[in-house]
Amino acid sequence: MSEPSAHEVPPTRWTLHRGGIVNVWQYAVEEFDLSGGRVIFQGTNGSGKSRTLELLLPLCLDGDLRQIGSKGYDTVSMRRLMLDDYTGGPNRIGYAWIELRRTAGAREEFLTSGIGIKASANSQAIGDSWRFVTDRRVGEDFHLVVDGTPVGATQLRDLLGADCLHDEEPFRARIAELVYGIPAVRYADLLHLQRTLRNPDVGLKVLEGQLEQILSDSLPPLDPAVVEQLARSFEDLESIRDNIRTLGAADTALQRFLASYAGYAYSSLRSAGRRSVDAAKELAGARNEITKLTARLMDEEKAAEQAETEVAALEEQELTLEGKIDSLKSSPAYDSLRDLADRKRVVSAARQAAVSALKQLRTQREHTEQLVDSVVAELARFTDDTSQAAELADSVRSRMREAGLDPRLCPTVPTVPEAAATEVAETVRTSLDPEAEPEETTRRTPPDLAPHWLRAALADAAEQAGQTVAVLKERCAVTLTLLERARELDTEKSEVDRLQREAREAQLEATESVGRRNEAAQRLEDVAASWHTAALHWSSSGPLASVSTSDEPELAPPPLADLTSDVDAARGATERAHAWLRGRLPAPHAEVVRASRAVDELDERIEEADAELASLQSGVDPEPALPRSTVERSPDDGEAFYRLVDFSPSLSPEDRAGCEAALESSGLLNAWVTADGTLTDAASRVLTAVVAGPSVSPSLADVLVPAAPPGSPVSTDLVTRLLSRVGLDSDAGLSVSLDGRWRAGVLTGAMTKPAAEFVGAGARETARHRRIGDLSASLALLADERELAAKALIVAQEHAAAWEHHIDGYPDDREVLAAHVTLRAASRAADDASAKAFSLRDKNSGGADRHRARQDALLTDARAAGLDATAESLQMARAAALEARTTAEQLASALTKRCLGGVDSLTRSLDNHARVDAELADVQAGADRACLDHAQEQAGYEERVKAIGGAAEQLERELSATEEERAAVRGRLPDIRQKATDARVRAGKTQTQIDTKQAKTVELTDRETLARQRFVDALAADGVWPAAVAQDLPDDPAEAFTVLTANPRDGVSEDTVLSNLQTLQSTLAGSHDVIAQRSGDMLTVTVTGAQGPQPVAVAAREVAQRLAAQRDLLSEEYQQIFDAFMLRDLADKLATQIEVADDLCRRMNETLDVARSSQGVHVQLDWQPAPDLDEDMRQAITLIRTPFAKRGDGQDETLRTALTERITSERDGHSGDYAEVLARALDYRTWYRFTVRVKDLGPDGSPRTRRMRQLSSGETRLISYVTLFAAASAFYDAVSTAAGQGSSIRLVLLDEAFERLDEPTIARMLGLLVDLDMDWIITWPSGWGLSEKIPRMHIYDVLRPKGGSGIACTHAIWTGRAITDDPR
Repeated sequence: MSEPSAHEVPPTRWTLHRGGIVNVWQYAVEEFDLSGGRVIFQGTNGSGKSRTLELLLPLCLDGDLRQIGSKGYDTVSMRRLMLDDYTGGPNRIGYAWIELRRTAGAREEFLTSGIGIKASANSQAIGDSWRFVTDRRVGEDFHLVVDGTPVGATQLRDLLGADCLHDEEPFRARIAELVYGIPAVRYADLLHLQRTLRNPDVGLKVLEGQLEQILSDSLPPLDPAVVEQLARSFEDLESIRDNIRTLGAADTALQRFLASYAGYAYSSLRSAGRRSVDAAKELAGARNEITKLTARLMDEEKAAEQAETEVAALEEQELTLEGKIDSLKSSPAYDSLRDLADRKRVVSAARQAAVSALKQLRTQREHTEQLVDSVVAELARFTDDTSQAAELADSVRSRMREAGLDPRLCPTVPTVPEAAATEVAETVRTSLDPEAEPEETTRRTPPDLAPHWLRAALADAAEQAGQTVAVLKERCAVTLTLLERARELDTEKSEVDRLQREAREAQLEATESVGRRNEAAQRLEDVAASWHTAALHWSSSGPLASVSTSDEPELAPPPLADLTSDVDAARGATERAHAWLRGRLPAPHAEVVRASRAVDELDERIEEADAELASLQSGVDPEPALPRSTVERSPDDGEAFYRLVDFSPSLSPEDRAGCEAALESSGLLNAWVTADGTLTDAASRVLTAVVAGPSVSPSLADVLVPAAPPGSPVSTDLVTRLLSRVGLDSDAGLSVSLDGRWRAGVLTGAMTKPAAEFVGAGARETARHRRIGDLSASLALLADERELAAKALIVAQEHAAAWEHHIDGYPDDREVLAAHVTLRAASRAADDASAKAFSLRDKNSGGADRHRARQDALLTDARAAGLDATAESLQMARAAALEARTTAEQLASALTKRCLGGVDSLTRSLDNHARVDAELADVQAGADRACLDHAQEQAGYEERVKAIGGAAEQLERELSATEEERAAVRGRLPDIRQKATDARVRAGKTQTQIDTKQAKTVELTDRETLARQRFVDALAADGVWPAAVAQDLPDDPAEAFTVLTANPRDGVSEDTVLSNLQTLQSTLAGSHDVIAQRSGDMLTVTVTGAQGPQPVAVAAREVAQRLAAQRDLLSEEYQQIFDAFMLRDLADKLATQIEVADDLCRRMNETLDVARSSQGVHVQLDWQPAPDLDEDMRQAITLIRTPFAKRGDGQDETLRTALTERITSERDGHSGDYAEVLARALDYRTWYRFTVRVKDLGPDGSPRTRRMRQLSSGETRLISYVTLFAAASAFYDAVSTAAGQGSSIRLVLLDEAFERLDEPTIARMLGLLVDLDMDWIITWPSGWGLSEKIPRMHIYDVLRPKGGSGIACTHAIWTGRAITDDPR
């Protein structure tokens, strides 16, 4: 498109004029009248109105197949639109196009743009796509459908020219240039706005209060190229980041392991240290104990010596008293006294015997009573035992019934008769006085029982219980066996059922597989037949119509049988045919090249002739051909020689021709003559004639006269002097002749021409007219030659295209190959399915037979045992048998142990009572005799005392006193002896303890030495101390233990460490080797990495240091990126983008201020930093808008910190690559918030301002659409301002628009778009929205049959006053 010149009328803006869809989705060939630029598509849900909009715009203006869908990127698949429900040939070609129109005065200009798509049914993919921009018109200047078939990319390129077809990015750049006059980057912002408004969710988002977000989204985003450039810089850091991740994972794993290993190392070192300290303490304690024991031994030996001295003194006193007693006893009075003492002892003994007899009598009677109680108690216990045994027997009989056994096998427990003790009255002696009367009392006797019979009955019952236990054990074994068999059969039954199902399913699958194999075979035959027919037709059509396949066997397709049997037959035929054709393509291509070269050469000649003819016709005189000047010559500086002279009138035409020929051949004719006749620039490449040297004669002044044109800078005098310096048939300097010869020193030459052409105005005019005639004749001949050459080129191109098209038209063999593959797969599947069906059927048959046989055997065995054969019944029977066995064992134990033991105890109690009762009579008789003996002895003693007198009494008193003193000495002597003995024993024991302690001290010394050495070894174990304590290891082990106790931590077991070690080894696998080994009592862990083998604590610290270094390096790289790009280029880009957004907001408010309702309601937008934006980012925005040259280092650091934190926060909070992270983090639109304020008059007539949330839903929709239209208008105004011209199309695309708005409101909305000079394509379910403000609008009803295919459209036109039908 050419720009208008200054005197031309500027063109109007572009508007939509026509559009079309060809063979895409459900469309065949559909053309839409879009003249005037305002269109409505309406229809029910699913009718295809939205899809129609998607296929037209903005697709035909951006060419992006991933942005077709109204709801966003990649929401609509062109592959599915082209191939779903498609039943045609192997390829489907479709088009979508629009035509724009504008006028420039009375001239119309058109621009057609669109996209072509080729989809492959075989690969189920979009094979190719191409985009075109041209000033030619579809249907008038070229056709997209030829003979009912859409043209391909090659044909379209031939129709339009290669310069009209573009890839995606160049296509958008071309549209941006031709339609909008803006750069491609700015055009991307405009497309973003169009897609935002086209989203059908806009209305829903408006109702959800997201108008502000929509406005933000409609602002132009940051240039993706800027983000990509920055992302590449950040992605260069990924190697460092990967290393950081590797080191971070290793650091995390090592620190996690080290946390447990440090606890283990600490607890192990502390335990070893504690053992060393405890051993030292124990050794010191033992030595202190020996010292204490030695001191005590001395005290105890001294006490023993004192006690032994006291014993010797008492023994001597005892001997003295013994002598005195012997002296007293040797006196005569002592005999009478001794006799009296003897009688006294006899009396005392008789009394004691009587008292003892009475006491024994009382005890015997009490014992008899106790034995009666014992018999009664034993009888009660026996009764309880037999009752419990009887209950157990009842339970056994019940469970035996449940277990299928005869309950009579269980014994009956004998019953015990009820019995009680009886009382017998009798008299008993209770006094020593033989004259005293006996007392009356009662005595109980035990019940009358038969214990021997009870024992025999219980023994029989116990024996029968044992037999019952044996029977029940056997029943338990039988039921267990039967139950296990029943369960196995149930499991086997499930397996048989499963095999039966699998066999049935396998048989069905085999049948279906055979069917699919047959279908695949039939499909192969059909495909092969179709391919064979197509190949035969191909080999006999087009350029091959005159070629016989018998002469060219490479073109003949293989027989149909080979096609179905050989998978490579079709491919081989294709390759042979292509190889044959490729051998013949160079000739037609060479012919096209030759014809094209001929046309180009003729075009160049015609162009040169046209240019010369136009120049001559415009009055420009022809110039001499020699010498041709390649440097621009200014008419203000001089003049060509031939324009300064004319021939002398006396010169004949022949001489004139010869003279001009000589001048032209020598170069003087067209030489440049300066105003002063000198060479002004020594470096000039212009052939210049200078006035130099003396005048010669004869000279050119004799045949030429000065004839400088008016206003020439060269004077007549200068021309005269120049002519006088050129000789005429002379030898000096430059000399020319009238016969065409010339000479200049050693140079000479000659030239002839029929007449003079350049010297003299008349000659030049005559030559110009003659040349015009020659050129006109030559152009006519060239035109004829060009027409013949063009025809030859078309023929050659058509011939080459026919060959190329015919090559492309060779039947595609992929369908045959696919059919072969499908058949092969179906055959394998059928064979596998049949084999599987046979295998499963045989397996199922054998399994079922085995199951039935085992089922019958189980039934027979269960019946023989009197049981049901079901697993449930057998389970119950087994449970009953187990319970009965347990109870029977308890019964046998009760009868054997408690009952029989009870009857034995009862028998013993009865026997004891009988024995004691018999002894009672003897005891009572003995008591009577003892009482009588006492009375007699007492009377005899009293008589003897009266007979002896007082001397005996005195002797008795003295003897008694001496004996008492001796007795006292003897009484003390054992204690003192014992004291001496004890003291000596204690001393001996103390000595023994000292010996023992001294022996133990030797052992403790060895133990302390070993414990200390083990602690030292543990401290020296590789890497243990650094893991346990952060301090350096002291030289003194005691000090090391003090450091350990001063830094406590929780202990960890070795098992935990080993468990964590496995996790560490798996985590570090591939980067580090982790080996655990023992060093004495300690488990040490060595990590081998890039730094070699290191203890785990050292390795952990080294990895942490490397990680910190890498992070510092990453920070440095970050800073370099920020310094090199972000603080300058990116900040400038963001500042520019924010300024553009500011300008858009200003333009929106200007538009909104004009777009007032009849009630004065209008909208105002406020675009400010978001309220939730932190202070750092607010400051960063201010710094971004400050030019780089005006920012200081501190401000750069503040900006760097704010952007770094934002990028880091975005990366940590979201996944994705750097391009996505940076696009979100640096999206300036998220830094700002729109606030929509509605201004109108309140109920009292005073102005008021309201927020969107204070409006009703209807008011919200209305205000929102007004605001969005203003945003679009402002954007287009900004685009027009940037482009410097107002010819760009102003287009709004809305899908499912104006929901729940009434017709008058919709009409007002469309009227507002007219006021804003906006065009539109809008879809909605139904309605009109007609307004007289709309001068012209097309209304299409999109119809799609339910369950069918195809699209139909009815067309009506609103003319501004009425609706008319489509005149077509």
